[in-house]
Amino acid sequence: MKRINPDKMSIAELDRLGAEAEKVTFENTRPLTAEARRALERAAGKGGRPRVGAGAKRINITVEKTLLDKADAYARRYGLSRAAVVAQGLKALVVA
Repeated sequence: MKRINPDKMSIAELDRLGAEAEKVTFENTRPLTAEARRALERAAGKGGRPRVGAGAKRINITVEKTLLDKADAYARRYGLSRAAVVAQGLKALVVA
């Protein structure tokens, strides 16, 4: 399947492409190839992050500023997100 980058096309090319697109009707189409069907299925798949465990729940918490600064520094040092640091802390308290 040929990829088209409209940012690199002239106005005339874009007009020609638009005119071609307007001619497409159900009668002059053909079934998808196996490759095109797989590409469509990948694109139509559920987006977003993969589900971990029972999924995630967004919460809103208040944290003292210096504690949050220390948590952010820890996250940067170890390449983690703030949420991952909070989750690790909760696991250490609740599961242990």
